[in-house]
Amino acid sequence: MKKSNIIILLALLLMGTAAHAQFNKPLQSSSNRVNPNEAKYNIGLIGGVTMTQWVHFGGTKTPYNYKFNFGPTAGLTVERMLNKSTSVSLEGLFAMRNTQLNYDVVNFPVALNQNKDYYRQYDVDYQEVNVQVPITFYLSNGNIRPYVFVGPRFSLPLSGKMIWQKKEILNYGTPEQQYSETGATIDTVEMNAQNLRSWNVGLVAGAGVLFKINMNNYYLLLKLDASAHATAINSFTKEEINGEATNVIGAAYIDPYLLGMRFNTDATVKLTIMFPLKKQLKGACMKWGDYD
Repeated sequence: MKKSNIIILLALLLMGTAAHAQFNKPLQSSSNRVNPNEAKYNIGLIGGVTMTQWVHFGGTKTPYNYKFNFGPTAGLTVERMLNKSTSVSLEGLFAMRNTQLNYDVVNFPVALNQNKDYYRQYDVDYQEVNVQVPITFYLSNGNIRPYVFVGPRFSLPLSGKMIWQKKEILNYGTPEQQYSETGATIDTVEMNAQNLRSWNVGLVAGAGVLFKINMNNYYLLLKLDASAHATAINSFTKEEINGEATNVIGAAYIDPYLLGMRFNTDATVKLTIMFPLKKQLKGACMKWGDYD
């Protein structure tokens, strides 16, 4: 037999053996699939809502009230599975943040032997970029998996504004209490590096549930979770603490009654659609080369 014929015969035998081995793999239905070789990498789209609060400590501990305001957040994520129950992710988020704080200043000296009572309120509206690296611990296997996560977050505030209001309170603490419109001020202050720290770091932690959705030739992962975050660095600037911030008029947007430390916090509920970067086995009609 010619040498070329022997080579052709050996090639045909190898191809036949490989094909036989491939077609002998057990096929899995889309409703009952357990793939021990699930994707190590997942990419995803994130959307949700976030509630922002600026929490104050120190100063004279003036009592204040918050109004709950919500804004949208959206972004992208890449998840790397370390093992069947643990992963690490890189998430980039854009958030529209807003919050409101109001409080009363009682017996504020305005002249010799003359005090007045004031109502103060500020509304903050700004955009922020967040980059976080959560480590996720999946608490079970299967198509529904509860999980918890924790990790660091880097925050980068962008453009925004603060609206400050001040009104005198007449007959404070009596049934006749009212707000005087005489001398009331409303000022808008653009946010900049003098009135909000230009970057911050903090910790995010939360819990959620993952849902695995099997299809004929693929699968998706849906993650629904809630989390809380707090910055670790005082967001008051040196200019604010020293009373040197510029472009401050009328309502005097930094009240010494609140100065001390301010930490930006938020709570977020988000839904993530994850796309695994690996195909699963299809079915009997799969094309050559579509096997894992």
